Amino acid sequence: MKKFLSAILIGAIFIFTMSAVFAANYIGNSNSRIFHYPDCSSINKMNPSNKVSLNSRDEAIQNGYRPCKRCSP
Repeated sequence: MKKFLSAILIGAIFIFTMSAVFAANYIGNSNSRIFHYPDCSSINKMNPSNKVSLNSRDEAIQNGYRPCKRCSP
């Protein structure tokens, strides 16, 4: 029962995190400091723990991110 509850909690946290990421206007990679459009193919290769929600291009640049060369946000 304890493992089951832990799995549910982890799943809920994952869903909450992913919904926040995909609701953003841009997705940044905290490791590479590159930001992307949410539908960029590079997002699929990104480690989920490195995904950062960014609301605007200006916000991304002010926080030290540079645009992706593939999707050119």
